[in-house]
Amino acid sequence: MSMRTCALQSGHRAPAVALAMLVMLLTTLAALPAQAVSRGDGRDWNRGGDTLTGAVGMHYGKIGGTGLSFRLPLQWFLYAQAAGGIWHTGDDQRHNLGLQLHYLLRQDSHLRLFTAVGTAFYYHREKTGVGPDGDIYAAGTDWNYGAGVGVEVLQGSRWAWLVELDFVHEERTGNTTVSPQAGISYYW
Repeated sequence: MSMRTCALQSGHRAPAVALAMLVMLLTTLAALPAQAVSRGDGRDWNRGGDTLTGAVGMHYGKIGGTGLSFRLPLQWFLYAQAAGGIWHTGDDQRHNLGLQLHYLLRQDSHLRLFTAVGTAFYYHREKTGVGPDGDIYAAGTDWNYGAGVGVEVLQGSRWAWLVELDFVHEERTGNTTVSPQAGISYYW
């Protein structure tokens, strides 16, 4: 591989990495001023009697899955998340399921910093034509796995959103890239 080819390939990733880093920085900066504000509004991960343990929401990511998500605590510092979806539109079918573990590094009244590790399975089947024996379909699968770091911010008394920046290995292509993930959850 020539230096020019290598530079061109890495140039394609640079905007995505820069965007993901900018999102992480803005998320952290947006949360900082709110730390000095009193939590009289009910936003507090650490409130007694109501621990906000389980959650349901939507998630988008290459290792966390894309679609409906469920989060449950395994320990006070360790959460499991399952997310996935099924899309069938005409002759195009897509399924995915992602499983992640979030290990809390820091938790204050409304901000969580965590590391994440996960894997996801993607399936895609699409009609590509019609042959003498009937419809012709192309099907493909992909396993992704990786790890990274993220923040989760408690926005209201029960709503939270999260962003992550993960190193993701895609089995189909063999590439390892930095990829953002995002989600919104309602805690009960």
